[in-house]
Amino acid sequence: MDIILEARDLAFSLDGRQIFQFQNLNFRLQRGEIYVVLGESGSGKSVLLKLCSGLFSPANGRVEIAGINLATASKEISQAMRIKMGFVFQEAALISNMSIYDNVALPLRYHTRLKEAEVQARVAEKMALFEVDRQYDRSIPAQLSLGMRKQAALARALVLEPELLFLDEPGTGLGGEAEYLVFKALQEYHQKTRATFLMVTSEGPSAFTIADRIGLLEKGRIVTEGPAQEMQERLAQVKQPASGST
Repeated sequence: MDIILEARDLAFSLDGRQIFQFQNLNFRLQRGEIYVVLGESGSGKSVLLKLCSGLFSPANGRVEIAGINLATASKEISQAMRIKMGFVFQEAALISNMSIYDNVALPLRYHTRLKEAEVQARVAEKMALFEVDRQYDRSIPAQLSLGMRKQAALARALVLEPELLFLDEPGTGLGGEAEYLVFKALQEYHQKTRATFLMVTSEGPSAFTIADRIGLLEKGRIVTEGPAQEMQERLAQVKQPASGST
């Protein structure tokens, strides 16, 4: 079994104040799979994603990517790993005073030595994948809808063609057509590259369309996990009213 990410016994604190105590939270991602953590608002999903990607350091426990502990890796190793990772934040998190085009191009300009013509080609490819309207290339994020910002954020996350992609509520707040477009494009990218996805969401239907496996996050731990179809059936049974109820 080729494990690309493993989380063990995680806890997190901010300014000495413990925020989330993940209780015996352990899970593994196999290379090339799409693993979705499903949980209610406030369950710690976004914190968990940031811990797993190395944006936060755990107070206890550890996260390993390809066998490397993110908290103790050298700057050089961390930088090399970062190039192979993409992250999409819940609110898109585009740089507010930078144009949409420059936001998407930023990782290429920062992490590579590609010539500008090559940057333009890569940006155009990823913008086309998520159908980002090119008439807004020079617009700043505040001038765009949430849906367009998320589409641009996804294009930016994929512009380095990462092997490991972290997704925080990628479909939340979008209309039906925009949400369909986002998940269709993600599936196309996955089929093309066999990249590994770790996604967190509170919305079950979208998770079931894309996931290989789903883990249910409750009270600081993954209480159950399994193949997407099996988990969909389990959760549907839990939500069914008891016999004889009105």
